[in-house]
Amino acid sequence: MKKRKVISVLLALTLIGSCLAGCQGKAETTATADNSPAQTQAAADNAEVLEENVDPYGPVSDEKTVIHVGRAESANVSYEDGEDSQNNYIVKYLQDKLNVEYVYDFSVDDSSYNTKVAMAIASGDMPDVMNVSYTQLVQLVNAGAVEDMTDAFYTYRSEGLAKCFDSTNGISEGLATFDGRLMAIPDIQPGMDAVPLVFVRGDWLEELGLEEPKTLDDIVTIAKTFMEKNPGGNVSNGIAIDKDIVQKGGGAWHMNGLFTMFGAYPKMWLQQDDGSVVYGSVTEETKHALTEIRKLVQDGIIDPSFAVRDGDQCTEMVSNGQAGIFFGAWWSYQWPVVSMLEGADDSVKWNAYLAPRGDDGKLNVPMKSPTSTYIVVKKGCSDEIKEAIVKTVNYQYDLDQSQAEGVRPNGMDSPFSWHYYPINVLHCDYDAKEKQIQAVMDCIDGKVAYDDLNGDGKTWYNGYTTVQKDGFRKAVETNISTANAWGWATGAWVVQSQAADLNQVYAATYAESPSMESLWATLETQEDEFFLQVLTGDVSIDEFDSFVSQWKALGGDTITEEMNEMVKAK
Repeated sequence: MKKRKVISVLLALTLIGSCLAGCQGKAETTATADNSPAQTQAAADNAEVLEENVDPYGPVSDEKTVIHVGRAESANVSYEDGEDSQNNYIVKYLQDKLNVEYVYDFSVDDSSYNTKVAMAIASGDMPDVMNVSYTQLVQLVNAGAVEDMTDAFYTYRSEGLAKCFDSTNGISEGLATFDGRLMAIPDIQPGMDAVPLVFVRGDWLEELGLEEPKTLDDIVTIAKTFMEKNPGGNVSNGIAIDKDIVQKGGGAWHMNGLFTMFGAYPKMWLQQDDGSVVYGSVTEETKHALTEIRKLVQDGIIDPSFAVRDGDQCTEMVSNGQAGIFFGAWWSYQWPVVSMLEGADDSVKWNAYLAPRGDDGKLNVPMKSPTSTYIVVKKGCSDEIKEAIVKTVNYQYDLDQSQAEGVRPNGMDSPFSWHYYPINVLHCDYDAKEKQIQAVMDCIDGKVAYDDLNGDGKTWYNGYTTVQKDGFRKAVETNISTANAWGWATGAWVVQSQAADLNQVYAATYAESPSMESLWATLETQEDEFFLQVLTGDVSIDEFDSFVSQWKALGGDTITEEMNEMVKAK
């Protein structure tokens, strides 16, 4: 008989209860950035262990456990010759380690995955495990269609996975907890993604004798000079922006940093000094930010055609020299920058900066939710299947940390992606990128041994040091993966090396209220359209108060009331 660690009622109730308070009726979460890790640890310390600890990596059973999976495919993932998403070295490795078999009931392209999941939920013909959105999770919990994962998760999770969840300070577990029970396993993504950076053609800065930007005035001066002096002979735009102007969680071609510089946090629920919760898009700060950004459009710093432009068009603009400035994330140093440099003359340079900063010299950062996807297990699945799913996630977390070092069939030359996983979600510490790049730089400084870096850390080290020593072209000629690693490491170091200059702002809650399921799509469309209309001059900023009134009447007041109740109940 396999040994099992039984989690006491004290742990099951106290651990989850410390993260949130459940509500009667429709399932609701109240996760916030203020969840107390001390309470969580106290609950864990008081847990009764009735039997010896289980092996979080051991086989599930002497008999093979079959798990039916629903998953998404990514068209951008490459495999070893003869392999695919269901037949690859990672899947085989996990099946051998756990004595399980993963059967893909469906594995569809990312673009159609949500539709496929919605059809599975509506028909009741669900696989044993699949990934769902928050709205879908609430729907499934209310319908009693998914398994309670509390005991399985806290019994079988590895130390590494526990550390990963601890890095979110209770946010991720809180989002998946309903009436004190963990009803799904949330994914965890790196928080550094939310830091907005400004990317500038460094060779043009040098050619024109311009200073590195810190403030919005600096960025405006650079943009105007680029357009006036026309380095490269093709400049027609100041800043490359697309129509998705506010991107929750970060991204590229957005205006996130412009809004936050003015103390505005659209699309975030914020807790005010009196404890009440307000939606960031309807505040006076956002009205002021829209007013100031509109001036940038009027002055030609931002081309008004941004309102109909997509990311591909922005990529083309900066690639062919039409614009020398864009806003992005730390990973933008890999894409689009590495991709642009690969096909450009060696004289081309792109630099990234923490800007625009506020009057206090700090960059305001709208911190993202660590979780956007939830692993659910169909109601009626066996304890063995639930155990297998938690252990699968344990292995997947470790594989991501090591970048499958020691598992790749041809060493680190073999391709690898977390999309190889049978349960294809990402789990990395919320502060993973900060820790990783710091370890790389400590290794360069002789403070950390190379062998002590994890797999991805070694990749970053190799890429960064290759470019520092031999230049970017040598990295590309060595292996495009080496150049990519330089991009990721360089972007991460821009953030980590100036971490003291970040003002990180967390949402009051990253959960959704009950009424959002029926009301939010309409409200978001109204908001997005109004913002674009103001910035392009089709509507005056004087209409902002009318927009807010209409937003409230269309359900905003109802949702705000629910959000306040959720935050107060935590």
